[in-house]
Amino acid sequence: MSNMVFGKYRVVSKFRFTLFISIVTIIICMCLSYINGSAYVSGSSMDVYETVTVKPGDTLWDIAAEHVQPNTDIRTFVHELEELNSIDGGCLIAGQEIIIPV
Repeated sequence: MSNMVFGKYRVVSKFRFTLFISIVTIIICMCLSYINGSAYVSGSSMDVYETVTVKPGDTLWDIAAEHVQPNTDIRTFVHELEELNSIDGGCLIAGQEIIIPV
């Protein structure tokens, strides 16, 4: 075994060596990012709601108009609020708390 000769490695092309190291580094970072990010995927799809207390004289349409997104039809949004809060016919009571998707 002592007669074995270990050759030295020599970098022939600095560009190819740098490119190789860069690609290996990018692949390792992507793998680590994938492994680390997969634990958080399930929590990112949760809906977020805001609680609003109904004041005297408020209507569901008034509340919906204050919180509707610009590209959403207000009629669809009012229907969604009715379903989320189990409201029948848009009847609200002062002091009632309703949830609104944000």
